[in-house]
Amino acid sequence: MLRSLSVDDDYFERRALRATCIQRTPLDDFHPQASEIVPGLFISDMYTATSPATIRGLGITHVASVVKRGCPRFPTGMDHICIPIDDTHDAHLIEYLDFTIRWIRRAFDRRGQVMIHCIWGMSRSASVAIAYLMASKGWSLEDALRHTVSRRQVVRPNSGFMRQLKTYEHILKERARICAERELKWSMKRLALSSDAHALSQSV
Repeated sequence: MLRSLSVDDDYFERRALRATCIQRTPLDDFHPQASEIVPGLFISDMYTATSPATIRGLGITHVASVVKRGCPRFPTGMDHICIPIDDTHDAHLIEYLDFTIRWIRRAFDRRGQVMIHCIWGMSRSASVAIAYLMASKGWSLEDALRHTVSRRQVVRPNSGFMRQLKTYEHILKERARICAERELKWSMKRLALSSDAHALSQSV
């Protein structure tokens, strides 16, 4: 059985939340815990994300709550954002991806540790993490999903999120193509200027 990283002084006061955050499976229950997807980036359920002991133990500096209702509060000093979407097929996750990915990158630029959570750490938060891997590492959706599942076995974005992640994959590829074309044009321009300067120096 996978054990929780959460150890709280107020366990009995929070046990209802903990019970909600247990993902039941036919073979074994997946208990509340944080999963490190890549160094410094964690996915978790809400119980774990709101555990002061876990936050301290992992050195979390930035928390993204991917929940529409009941967004938790964190102590002053924690960099916290709330992405207000439900885990439904028609929720517009893609609208928040660029902003959230920039936020994660800024956190890493400051050497922060990032926690992304929803209720179970299965669909919403996992989808955001997958999008980050696609954008930051240039991975395909298939590779990013496979890696995330290998680090957290209950990851299962809903079908609506999967469609949006596929669309986002196409958007990222198009952006990369445009950037490559611009870089090629600038390289050719620099080469032309260099050749003109060399020819001018030879004529003097």
